[in-house]
Amino acid sequence: MVTIRTKVTLRRRGNLANHLAKIEKGVQGPKAVKVGFPKGKADADVVSVAIWNHFGTSRGIPSRPFITIAMFKNRREIRAALRKIAKNTVDTGAPIAAQLPKLGTFGAGKIQDQIAANTPPPNAPSTIRQKGSSRTLIDTGRMRQSVTWEVDK
Repeated sequence: MVTIRTKVTLRRRGNLANHLAKIEKGVQGPKAVKVGFPKGKADADVVSVAIWNHFGTSRGIPSRPFITIAMFKNRREIRAALRKIAKNTVDTGAPIAAQLPKLGTFGAGKIQDQIAANTPPPNAPSTIRQKGSSRTLIDTGRMRQSVTWEVDK
């Protein structure tokens, strides 16, 4: 699991009690989104292939940590999106849960982009012969198409 933290500073004038009540209402409910292959959202065989490719196996599949790479490469954009969500909740009282789908869609897209990016190390010659392609992480495209998200309840 990747955890990204952000900080928000409150600068507000007016009735603090009303403002805090609005913020309190906005932070009720879900506050997280799961991105990748959430339980029940992808077939078990696709999840297995994703795990084997991400972590590698003792049977010769090298580790290609595509989810970790995608989150690390895009951490600044993710933090900016989290700040925007927090600011919107602080400023307007907009529920965090209502803003999470956009973040989930963004994260899933970044993982799909990383899968398509031909993540090293390169495929073995035997794999290239078997697949008919040197592209890593993509054979039929099913794993890439299965990347999704869900609001964590």
